[in-house]
Amino acid sequence: MYRNLLIILFSLLFLYSCSDKPKEEEPEKINGKILSKLVEEALWGSEKANYRLSGLVKPDTPPPDEYNQLKIDSVVNREGIKFYSILIEYPNPLHNVLAVYNENLLLYVLDNSLNGNIVTEWKNISGKLYLIASENFVSKDLLKLSRISLYRMINGRFYLVFHSFTKLDKAGKIYQQSIENINDNIIVTRLSSNRNTKLNNKKVAFNFNSSEHKYISEKDIFTNFVLKEIKSAKWTIEKPELKLETIKKKQQTTKQTETTKYASVDLKGYQVTLSSDWNNPIGIAVTDHLISRLEGVRYINDKIGATITIIQLPEGSTASQFVKYKFGNPTIGDYRVRSTKIIVSGKNYIQFFEHSCSNKTFILLLQTPKYTYDKNKLTYDEIVTSFFIEC
Repeated sequence: MYRNLLIILFSLLFLYSCSDKPKEEEPEKINGKILSKLVEEALWGSEKANYRLSGLVKPDTPPPDEYNQLKIDSVVNREGIKFYSILIEYPNPLHNVLAVYNENLLLYVLDNSLNGNIVTEWKNISGKLYLIASENFVSKDLLKLSRISLYRMINGRFYLVFHSFTKLDKAGKIYQQSIENINDNIIVTRLSSNRNTKLNNKKVAFNFNSSEHKYISEKDIFTNFVLKEIKSAKWTIEKPELKLETIKKKQQTTKQTETTKYASVDLKGYQVTLSSDWNNPIGIAVTDHLISRLEGVRYINDKIGATITIIQLPEGSTASQFVKYKFGNPTIGDYRVRSTKIIVSGKNYIQFFEHSCSNKTFILLLQTPKYTYDKNKLTYDEIVTSFFIEC
């Protein structure tokens, strides 16, 4: 009798412990209204909202009352998955951003490379869902350019599959490239002009490269023509170029207003925002804290004795193959970020950050003196947050 009672009691306890286990919560789905609110909060400086958006807003981004346009659009694919695109366009193109999320705020695209006036739209072409971004901007003061970017989902990820100029207007001399056909294997374009030129009625084939996830042409005639026109411009240029531009960043304090010059450096597939206290990057061979030698660039701040080293890893490799220290778990999504803990190395602190998307992986190494770290922690955090790579 006693034995049977014990069996019953243990059975009841087991059933209670099983029923008491918390159920796994489904990720909270968002809608257009929630997403719009999160974006506005992030633009006004909410770190919590920006964290949920996987770092949509860079530290030096102007407040929302300064943007040209904020456009949030949505689409449902054939599998019933809803995607949201976010376009934020500013007078200064260095702040432009295009992003794509799903209903669970999983980030698929984060592109900061778009210029000028931008138009985006979702479109089904040949049974595939594309996000199309069209840019209109000016180069060398007089050359009016148009460019198109096509993003497509492949095996659960969005890729920039096509990126090319579509129009050049040189003082009324107009040259155009229009897409005639798109399918899984090829994009065919036709060239035209209002001038008598060899470009007229030429066709260009862009074949899909499955390893690079993009359409590539061996003879990209129109791009080469446009770049040649830009390079051969002989007139005096008054407006600054977009790739390396000085930004005035005003910091309001309780006592005074400070104006600091920042240079947004865009070199070889990455961008990072640094103050003028940081020297121009120098190419170096990096061996410190690494298992094997790698090539990279280094920024030095003599005032605070800190350095930032940026390394692009060989395609298909990860930071763990080269760095001696353990990395934490990466963020979720196509654009992934992970980091080591802060490590003591002699008189310095060091920390590694790995950014990866598509087939690209970069390492950022921050090295700072221990005695100045706390004083400049906010500066370091802003720099690390500003760093991103172009997928």
